[in-house]
Amino acid sequence: MKRIRLGDIIIFLLSLVIIVASLGSYGSLSGKPEVRVQAEGREWIYDLSVDTIASFQGPVGATSIEIQDGKVHVLDSDCRNKVCIAAGWISASGQWIICLPNNVFIRIEGTTQPKPGGVDDISF
Repeated sequence: MKRIRLGDIIIFLLSLVIIVASLGSYGSLSGKPEVRVQAEGREWIYDLSVDTIASFQGPVGATSIEIQDGKVHVLDSDCRNKVCIAAGWISASGQWIICLPNNVFIRIEGTTQPKPGGVDDISF
């Protein structure tokens, strides 16, 4: 039978600290839901409850997003395959859309309230 040594305890505690710190640095999952857009090496933050249309420049042209009724989607993009547009609307925290050719990354952070009577992850 092997004994637990001081080095094992130190490694365990160090690993635990790293895990907790990485969860905290991912981003706040509480508070008002917001849309974070990264493009051109910068980041923009929009309130998910305020209807907005915004455009961002990238290597292949412009990518436009639309925020409406607590959801966001890519309205138009100059990329070739338009996969970002086909991704459709997102509305829940943790969901994201990316336009790789144009280097535009859109994600939702914060808490979002489930709609009553809607389909959830369990029943879907």
